[in-house]
Amino acid sequence: MRLQHSILAVSAVAIAVLAIVEAGRLHPTAHAGTASMGVGGFTAITASTGTGPDSSPVEVLYVIDNRGESLLVYGVETQLDRRMVLLGGASLPVLFRVARGG
Repeated sequence: MRLQHSILAVSAVAIAVLAIVEAGRLHPTAHAGTASMGVGGFTAITASTGTGPDSSPVEVLYVIDNRGESLLVYGVETQLDRRMVLLGGASLPVLFRVARGG
């Protein structure tokens, strides 16, 4: 049950961030930059991948689950498709241990 609640919460945050990013693109002078927000133990951060045109860069969504200590990365597979998919994920303690050379 807790796993289902976590998945639902992560999905809700991902959809909220996607809605904010897309709403920002409605204005012709909107600039897609890095944005972050935190709600209910989750932190969501968007960032450009460095690909795509300047007017519509390709972005990814990083979601950090503070309670579950995990990082999830969502993105759009193709510009035409416009659906967010889970690109990958990892345990934060493992990432930090590897970064420290352990």
